[in-house]
Amino acid sequence: MAIPDHAEFWVDDTIRAFRLASVQDHGLEADINRVVDLAEPQHGDIALDLVTGLGHIARSLVARVSSVDAIDPDRKMLEEAEALAKNDGISNIHFIHGDPMKLPLETDKYDIVTARMALRHFGDGAQCIKEVHRVIKPTGRFLIADSLAPPHADLEDFLTNLMQHRDRSHVKSYTLAELESLLERENFDIDLIEIYPKEHDFESWVKKTVSDDDTIRMIAKLFLGASDRVKRHFRVVSKGKKLVSFVTWMLLIRSRPAQLDES
Repeated sequence: MAIPDHAEFWVDDTIRAFRLASVQDHGLEADINRVVDLAEPQHGDIALDLVTGLGHIARSLVARVSSVDAIDPDRKMLEEAEALAKNDGISNIHFIHGDPMKLPLETDKYDIVTARMALRHFGDGAQCIKEVHRVIKPTGRFLIADSLAPPHADLEDFLTNLMQHRDRSHVKSYTLAELESLLERENFDIDLIEIYPKEHDFESWVKKTVSDDDTIRMIAKLFLGASDRVKRHFRVVSKGKKLVSFVTWMLLIRSRPAQLDES
C-alpha cells in the first residue's frame, strides 16, 4: 500500500473507519497499566498523549496527574474520545486537534509524554520525536508502546504487508534499532526496553477491521503460505488449512531527555 499524503491521511473516511475499529478494544489491553506505571506519574504532573485515538491512555493516566492534553489529527476521532471521557465524568483531559509533526503546544511544558500505538501511523517518526523533545520538560519521561518490526527484511516485509491489508491506518512498524537511533538523534536517553509477544486469535483479530470473506481468506493465506521462518517468528498455529492464532511482537520504551554534562 502506498503511503498516503500526510495531510489527507487523517481526513480519509476509510482510514478513519479502519483506525476506529482497530482501537476499540485497546483500552482492554494489559500494557496500558504498564505504560502508566512506568511513566512515574505524580499528582502535579502535566501529561501529553500523542495520537490519542479514543483516549484510552489519557483516561487511564488522568487520575494520577494534574491534567492530560490528548492530541489527535482527526477531529472526528477526538469527538469520540471526548464523549467517552464525558461519560466517565472526566473533566481534566483537554482534547486538542493538531499535527503530531508540528505540535501546537508550548516548549518545556510536559512531565510525561506517551505515544501508544501512535508511531505506526508515520513513515518517518523523526519529526514527531523531535517535537516531543521540544515540548517535554528536561526532567520528563517519554513512553513509546507500539508494534515491533523484526530486524530482518523478509520478516519486516511480511509484517508490513499483513498489517496494511488488515488495517489501512497502519503505515510502518519500527525496529528496535530504528527507534534507538531516532531517540539518540533527538537527544533522548533510553532507560528501559521491554519486548513481549501479543497473541491473536485470528478470527476475532481479522474481523475487527475486515468484513468481506475474500479479504479474510487472502490474509489467512499470507500466513498459511508463508515460509517456515515466518511461521516460527510469528508463532503461527493452524489446524489443517485453518489458521488459528499467531503473535505479533510489542515494544515498550521509556526514555528521558539527555542531561548535558556540565563538568
